[in-house]
Amino acid sequence: MSSLALTGKSRQLITKLHRWSGLALLAFLFVAAFTGVFVSFRWEIDAFLNPQLFKVQPGDKALPQLELIGRIETAFPDALVSTLTYPAAPDEALRVSLKSRMDAHVVHKHVPGMKSAVAFNQVFVNPYSGEILGQRNTSDFAVDRVNFIPFMLRLHYSLFLEKWGVWLMGGSALVWLLSSFLGLTLAWPRLWRSIKAWRPLLGIRSRQGGYKLNYDLHRSASLLTLPVMIVVAFSSAYFNLPDLVKPVIGVFSPISSTSTVASAGKVGLDDSIVPPEQAAAAALQVLPEARVSYVNRDFTKGLYAVRLKLPTDVAPIGNNTVYVRMRDGVVSSTRLAANRSGADTFIAWQMPLHSGVAFGLAGQIIICLCSLALLAMCVTGFNVWLRKHRSEKDLAMRRRARQTPVSEQQAAAPIEA
Repeated sequence: MSSLALTGKSRQLITKLHRWSGLALLAFLFVAAFTGVFVSFRWEIDAFLNPQLFKVQPGDKALPQLELIGRIETAFPDALVSTLTYPAAPDEALRVSLKSRMDAHVVHKHVPGMKSAVAFNQVFVNPYSGEILGQRNTSDFAVDRVNFIPFMLRLHYSLFLEKWGVWLMGGSALVWLLSSFLGLTLAWPRLWRSIKAWRPLLGIRSRQGGYKLNYDLHRSASLLTLPVMIVVAFSSAYFNLPDLVKPVIGVFSPISSTSTVASAGKVGLDDSIVPPEQAAAAALQVLPEARVSYVNRDFTKGLYAVRLKLPTDVAPIGNNTVYVRMRDGVVSSTRLAANRSGADTFIAWQMPLHSGVAFGLAGQIIICLCSLALLAMCVTGFNVWLRKHRSEKDLAMRRRARQTPVSEQQAAAPIEA
């Protein structure tokens, strides 16, 4: 213990804070870690489980998108096509997001984890034939092949408790972030500049009993994964509690993403609008070297939001958005990565870092392994607490037994016949 920087009553206090905060978070972190193993490769797993939804036979030419939209909205009359996610390869399906027609001109603040207002909110379409390959509601509590990844993703960030679950998991992420620093404080060696001082903290005593084995596994796994865990914990808090985290980020740099996009005027559902292809073409004139990731239709503001990905963008969907007027196809405004502030760039990195895709396959593997490590930390941390709790309970009973006068022990003893 003398080799550690923190000793005495301060160490006892921080130990209790770390222990009880960890216990309070145990169930939430276990769920987040377990689901995180699958979420780190969610698109790959989803496509593997459901090739009938994601893969198509390439054709000569894709159908006009307004025609595809018409077919989809005819098949789902209570729904409205809100977003077209473009295929990244010729053999991929067009992924379409739906919203309620009743909400077409209602401004909603997006809250992740809220249940969908339509029977199906995601449709997969063959862009060459217009065939609807399948549909699903990503907010349903269902664990079949089609809904497996949406189920895991929704459980991951909201526990299927909608807004309350989003807040609960966001609050847990903040406490987790604090508890991680408390754990680092407890493990911090007195001679921290020396590599030799860190080696014992990463070692495992496998032949000195279950308590020391669990303790060493918990500490070494925590220290080895700490940089990743801090990033994941902070980004989790940001995703679930953006209104709380953004003002803190904004202290250091202005955030342009909080500014409102100027409206081009409300557009009716039956009004004449330019096709999404024309909006995408107009957006590509701003960034000719980019690829279109998706086109979103906002009838409230009369705008197409075209998301563009440059080769240098860290986000899989890109970090550039061009807004195009739905009535005439003229570019209204832009939000380009090249013009963003430091805070905008910092925020843009959160999802790629959280999922690991910022570093490709290697990053996804790291996130997956860290999720497994977090599962191990939950188990070993609970075992450490349980063994410590039992040991303290036995010690307290022995102390009470020693403090009890002999006469009281004799009086409490049963009378032998």
